[in-house]
Amino acid sequence: MALHYQLEGELAVLTLSRPDRFNSVSKELSAGLIDALAKAGSEARAAIITGSGKAFCAGADLSDLMSEYETGGPDLYRIIGERFNPVAEALMQAELPTIAAVNGVAAGAGMGIALGCDLRLFAPGSYLLSAFIGLGLVPDTGSTWLLVQHLGLGRAMEFTMSNRRLPAVEAERLGLGTVVEGDLIEAALALARTLADGPKEAYAANRRILSKAANSTFTDALEEERRIQGELGTGSQHLEGMKAFVEKRQADFRR
Repeated sequence: MALHYQLEGELAVLTLSRPDRFNSVSKELSAGLIDALAKAGSEARAAIITGSGKAFCAGADLSDLMSEYETGGPDLYRIIGERFNPVAEALMQAELPTIAAVNGVAAGAGMGIALGCDLRLFAPGSYLLSAFIGLGLVPDTGSTWLLVQHLGLGRAMEFTMSNRRLPAVEAERLGLGTVVEGDLIEAALALARTLADGPKEAYAANRRILSKAANSTFTDALEEERRIQGELGTGSQHLEGMKAFVEKRQADFRR
């Protein structure tokens, strides 16, 4: 099972459960997370998303697409529309408050999932990583919109173009969440219990109305991500980035 769903009283704990793949997003995990959010919305008052093992989520699992890189690259326009945009939209439309308990790396699509939650708690050694530029791509899973909203254009540009890690302590300093020194899940449950006492419907409405304050709509940002990824997915730079990733070497984008 790619995702473990557990109901603890009024709280739903959604655990990404592919530890052998660092909880990377497969078709099954994407569908499981969407279904779990809908289920939580109907039977819980707050939801926690975390990862099993050492990672929160290492991003997209492209293992089922590797053969397509030998024949010109995968159709990322289609794949993002099927696998990643629905996850981002499910988080944005969730009928209850969501907390990301980031227990390790949150990279690529995993970063999008963490940023798409309403609140974030970080384990001391956890970090965010965009990773897309290193593969000759741009962020997806709502990350272009979410990064600018959370960090501002300048910091979002620096973070994505440098392709560096954003450690938990820096994430806290930038207002992205809180670093938890003790038991991360217990802290997340405590926060969720506090939220559970609040107005569930107003929380969801609050998310929607604040999100609409942006110049670009979230839906427009998702479609733009999908369109550009579709263009870049079969390009030489992304193919070189993926080849270098598989071969565990520095990509040569000058080729």
